[in-house]
Amino acid sequence: MMHLRSVLLVALLSVLSGILHAQAISMGGIHDDIPRFELGANYNYFHANAPPGQCGCFSLSGGSGTILMNVTPRWAAVADIAVAHANQVDNTSQNITIVNYLFGARYTRRNSSRFVPYGEALFGGAKEDVNFQFTINRNSFGLAAGGGVSAQLKRRLGVTLAQFDYVYTQIPNAKNDRQNNIRVSTGVTYNFGFK
Repeated sequence: MMHLRSVLLVALLSVLSGILHAQAISMGGIHDDIPRFELGANYNYFHANAPPGQCGCFSLSGGSGTILMNVTPRWAAVADIAVAHANQVDNTSQNITIVNYLFGARYTRRNSSRFVPYGEALFGGAKEDVNFQFTINRNSFGLAAGGGVSAQLKRRLGVTLAQFDYVYTQIPNAKNDRQNNIRVSTGVTYNFGFK
């Protein structure tokens, strides 16, 4: 538990230091029209492994909401909440819902193209629900690291063409309490707060 608190504290301090030392967004050239905030809504395909040591793998579908605050032309603070669900996992009567609530930083490689690559590292928590009975002992540490490509359609509207994340969670599973998962996302973004 102490390790989880330490990791969350480091992640929070990293994000806050970027926000507190942020400079004006407008820096000339390709950085003239960067929004202060971006809201995202995504569809997620989630590939989970359970039990460990084997691939009793299963898939979940769901969605996520993201809010992003650009603190410099390349760096942003990110909050991401994702929910994924699967019915009758591994031919059982168990339905599983996983909720990830993650926070961190995103590095965006802005260029003169409409297509913008980015990478991010997010830390926070994960919660599992089996058959719609959320229990407090199923809260755990979670992290996601990955990246993707977005495209601007209009000044205020963009799309996430594809995002790929490695998602690690420590949800109790009666084996080793570790899950290594893959999340693939696509969606839309709404940009606002232009200077």
